[in-house]
Amino acid sequence: MSYDLLIPTLPFLGIYLITYTFYKFKIIKKGLHINLWNFIIGLAFIISGVAGFLLLIFMALGIKSPINQGFMYWHVEIGTTLTLITIFHFRDYWKSAKNMFIPTKRRSKP
Repeated sequence: MSYDLLIPTLPFLGIYLITYTFYKFKIIKKGLHINLWNFIIGLAFIISGVAGFLLLIFMALGIKSPINQGFMYWHVEIGTTLTLITIFHFRDYWKSAKNMFIPTKRRSKP
């Protein structure tokens, strides 16, 4: 099975850049941009996670079905897109994201 990296990724990256540009030019508020992409990232995670979990169940039970290939395809496609969007999202909001990963005591003071 071959996977298409650009087909699902380009529309998401394009829409992300559009909403980011709208935010930068103050057409939409920062909160709307962040909440929209938090929702999209969360939804993509759920879809990819459910597909992966179903594949795991099918594999554990020895169920072979044409559905397995469809689940595997979308699990990989959405997971790849999710990874790229998450990288952009963390890059854009590193200052607030680092609070989740770096303890307050270790952060340098401005």
